Amino acid sequence: MADGALRDVTICANSEARIIRARLKSSVFGLRLDYLEDWSPRGAAGCVRDAGIKVGAGTFVVADATAVPVVDLAELLADHEASQAAVTVVVGADGAGRLRPSGVYVFDRRSFAHIPEDGFQDIKEKLIPRLYAANERVSIYVARGVAPRVVNADTYLALNQWVIERTSRHREAPDGFRSFGDAVLHESAAVDPTAHLLGPVLLGAGVSVHAGATLVGPVSIGSGTTVGQGAVVSRSVLWSDCLVGEGSFVDRSMLADRAIVEPRGAVISALKAGPRRGAPRRAPRSARVPWAPILGALRPAAPHQG
Repeated sequence: MADGALRDVTICANSEARIIRARLKSSVFGLRLDYLEDWSPRGAAGCVRDAGIKVGAGTFVVADATAVPVVDLAELLADHEASQAAVTVVVGADGAGRLRPSGVYVFDRRSFAHIPEDGFQDIKEKLIPRLYAANERVSIYVARGVAPRVVNADTYLALNQWVIERTSRHREAPDGFRSFGDAVLHESAAVDPTAHLLGPVLLGAGVSVHAGATLVGPVSIGSGTTVGQGAVVSRSVLWSDCLVGEGSFVDRSMLADRAIVEPRGAVISALKAGPRRGAPRRAPRSARVPWAPILGALRPAAPHQG
């Protein structure tokens, strides 16, 4: 949205709006963020109407929170304007060539007249049939690909792999990060010189990777997480403040905030939650030994082209 020159965004998340607001605050990437918390579930179309009537815009870009849009926004908006549609539905072709909804839409303000002000209002089952019945135009825009979507653990890991690989191919690392071959590391990350980073790896602030540990990408490790001596983490996503014990093995899994993998333990194709809020956390032995940041131990590869 920021790349497409949008400036104002309303996040409709009902009871989750306060949690998201606490994370994102009032702006991100130059976007001004507002939040909508309906008293009862309104569905996607209902949320769009409720958010839209509060502002004076005539055109609204709508993105499902489960999707990461892959679409040229300027081209999409030009196509919507040319079609004079009440709603444009963005679709993409899957591997078999079948068109699938991407979770992205463009609404013209006049579509709000077909969305009741109360009750659950879905886009596909309720709004679009009403528009057809009123002889309003619904347009289809075919994107160049299907947007990655998160609907379960497997798609969450696949999306992270997609993002990590894109990050490692980027010409310049984000602010506060440095690139070393396929690895993108925060400047405060601590990597022992005997650790091995293989394939695309993304390490957040304050991450500590101890002696002899191996990370096999795609791997994403959140801030404050420790990977113990001799541990192996492959094809996984670790959130913040996790502890991966000495000699343990984590493969194709997700560790939530503050999750612990005991020394020489194994987590394979699983989701592991952290301790409940307020519960004491016992650290694996390897987490007790601090390492100074040694980023120079990783030899930078030639930059990717394109």
